[in-house]
Amino acid sequence: MLAAAFALAGLVMGSVAGCLSYRLPRGIPVILDRSRCPACGTVLAARDLIPVLSWLLHKARCRHCGGAVSPRYPLVEIVTALLFVLAFRCAAGDLPIAVITSVGAFALVVIALADWETRIIPDAMLLLLLPVVVAWRWSVGGDWADGLAGACLAVAVGGGLRWAFRRWRGKDGLGFGDVKFLAVAGLAVGLSGLGGYLVACGLAGIVFGAVWRAAGRGAVFPFGPALSAGLLAGLLMPDLFSSGLFAVGSF
Repeated sequence: MLAAAFALAGLVMGSVAGCLSYRLPRGIPVILDRSRCPACGTVLAARDLIPVLSWLLHKARCRHCGGAVSPRYPLVEIVTALLFVLAFRCAAGDLPIAVITSVGAFALVVIALADWETRIIPDAMLLLLLPVVVAWRWSVGGDWADGLAGACLAVAVGGGLRWAFRRWRGKDGLGFGDVKFLAVAGLAVGLSGLGGYLVACGLAGIVFGAVWRAAGRGAVFPFGPALSAGLLAGLLMPDLFSSGLFAVGSF
């Protein structure tokens, strides 16, 4: 029953994630403006906003104007629901950890999708992710000195790569949002896990970059989804980057 509750919560939060990932990077009001059909601009009622079900019942179209509704929305809802259930399973009965990780997964979905679509990592999501990481590290009994050292080194690595690429190619290879994200991620994985985290992000970046190029979107791709995937893995499996396959000492 708890897994079902997490799945339901994930569907609801997935609907919110779909909205935020579209509105935040485009500067569209979030709180003061109700959901509208992107085609006709009609304000949507509650019956239009039931996760997944409304999209299926209305056959992927707006019931007001008949305009097509992107499958992006139910897909984000389903993925978020699956991540919530995964967070619950990985927490192994620790409900606070499950909730904290679920909120982190929600923020990471918004960040990854926003960066993928607009190449912008919303500061609002980073501000949400920071206390989530602090609460998560406190709950798992993390070493705070290790976490702060990881955050500092992550910023140094990100800032250094950004500076070096600009000197080499004359343009940014890593966005400032990526650098800020690395600070939060460094706090989560700590100095001991930072090397493994960066390796995991590099591998994820290869996959996302291949998909980006296969879609014909050019050679330069956003790195936010890879950073988000790596951090999500670290939140779900706290020992992943400090031991086992991704541990720095294993290479």
